[in-house]
Amino acid sequence: MKRIIFFCSCLMCSISLGQNDVLNITPVRTEAQKLFDTRSEVPPGQAFDLSQLKELHRAIVGNRPAIWAMPEPMIKAIQDELEPLRPIAKQLAQSERSDERYYGAILNSYLKQTNETRGLLLELAHDGRPETAGTAMDTLFGLNFDTPELRAELVQALREDVPPRKHSTMHSLARNSAGKWNLTEAVPALIALAEKTYQTEKRIDSVVKQLNLLGPAAAQALPTLNALLEKRRSDGDADFREIEALEHAIGVISGEYKAPQQESPTPVDESPSPTRWPLVAMFVAALGLLWLLLKKRK
Repeated sequence: MKRIIFFCSCLMCSISLGQNDVLNITPVRTEAQKLFDTRSEVPPGQAFDLSQLKELHRAIVGNRPAIWAMPEPMIKAIQDELEPLRPIAKQLAQSERSDERYYGAILNSYLKQTNETRGLLLELAHDGRPETAGTAMDTLFGLNFDTPELRAELVQALREDVPPRKHSTMHSLARNSAGKWNLTEAVPALIALAEKTYQTEKRIDSVVKQLNLLGPAAAQALPTLNALLEKRRSDGDADFREIEALEHAIGVISGEYKAPQQESPTPVDESPSPTRWPLVAMFVAALGLLWLLLKKRK
């Protein structure tokens, strides 16, 4: 019986260590505490130590790069560690410094979402810095907190008829992420953009990628894509990879090929836990070994 008790104790320790290794929460706790200790009593307006913010960000994404890709237990563990930083995250989001607002977008993305947090992220989605606006929008779309107004703004930005060097941040983000964010209402604007880009740049791969990600929802783009494919085939300077991208997009949108797995965010409550199956396997193995020990005793 002592052997059995010892074995079970070892098994529980192994499972506990396995969970800690997967969650890797210690670096998050350490860096969050450092930031809290150095900033909790500092009046607003004083510059942050960017290296400290960078280390905290690195500790967070050491688990997963995006909150919507995390299993629920991991989300809760990280949110619990970051909760004391909520006032600091708000201060960063409302900072006059572009680099601080970027980390404000990151921290507010990983906090437990409230109306205030979502409001801050919506403001940051309009930031002039692409990294900040992109981080905020990824979170809003990833957690299904995007608004009709934000979606309409992105579609309108795609319709901008200005030289590429003058494109707004929102235009650039929509052009490169409309498919990832499942912005189906942007299909007509993407079609027009594909035609215009072919005429001015002879490069349409980034727009085609977004239509590809939208899959069958972009069916109205098929005539344009087929026409562009024929044009690119007849062009002497067409890159074979662009031809392949067009062919694949046509296959996916028409239903001939299986739609590619999108990089788009998955709602938190539907995200599967990668820790579940290793723990189940360990538990089953433990039961098997326990059965063998009991059988030997008989």
